[in-house]
Amino acid sequence: MNNNNILGLYIAFYLAKFNKEAYLNLGFKNQTETHKAIGAILGIKPSTIQNWRDEFDPLFGHRAGWYQRGLSISRIRVVEAIGNLDEPSLRSIVQDILSSNNSIELTEDLAQLISVIPDEEKKKQKRAYVSRNITGRKAEELFIEWYKSGQGIIPQGKDFVDMRDYGCGYDFQIVVSDKQVYAIEVKGFLEDEGGILITGKEWETAGIMKTDYYLVLLSNIDKDPVITVINNPYEKISPKRNLQTVIQVNWTVSSTEIRQLKSNLS
Repeated sequence: MNNNNILGLYIAFYLAKFNKEAYLNLGFKNQTETHKAIGAILGIKPSTIQNWRDEFDPLFGHRAGWYQRGLSISRIRVVEAIGNLDEPSLRSIVQDILSSNNSIELTEDLAQLISVIPDEEKKKQKRAYVSRNITGRKAEELFIEWYKSGQGIIPQGKDFVDMRDYGCGYDFQIVVSDKQVYAIEVKGFLEDEGGILITGKEWETAGIMKTDYYLVLLSNIDKDPVITVINNPYEKISPKRNLQTVIQVNWTVSSTEIRQLKSNLS
């Protein structure tokens, strides 16, 4: 994957995440004209820009997108790098890319964006991850139904608590007593098998809770779901650590400008 293609992925992510607001703020009349303009600047087919946007769409729900397909490693890196940016910050990055007037100059900022995707990951790779919005949620709902049926090996408790919106390192909490609480993290696959992504918080929590932590894998969820339960995954699996570069946007004002400002105000 060449540098322009990588930069195109960032723009496609912006279009997917902010949708109508993004297209309006870029000022290219409509979606078709936007894709044409971006394609002309980056030397990429407009249809490719749209296809990349569609790959990210299932993360945000504006369009169905390609929910049947997992995100490749390069797409995951883009999400991890800029997924926390608000619209103005991400738009400023996109506008920097598009202001090149058909000649992409690798400024320090653009070089940092490109460096997020290591060389070995710029090559075509097997898709390793399916968006949480589609597959993850479905897996979680299947797990809830399975657990409440009482068929599983996970202990039953007096309270079953949904923790998905709290960022605590797991999806569900089973309260047996004031002194006994179990944590459940659910991962899903469309196919019979696949890799999983474990966040730093999830892995840290698994290490702390040990036998009180369960990792539940649901495979083949669109056909005949198969459930695999791993108790104490911290001791039973060996994930590879990935250090991520997260892009943050801030603005600097030089000491010269501050000095001039003070002079004007005095």
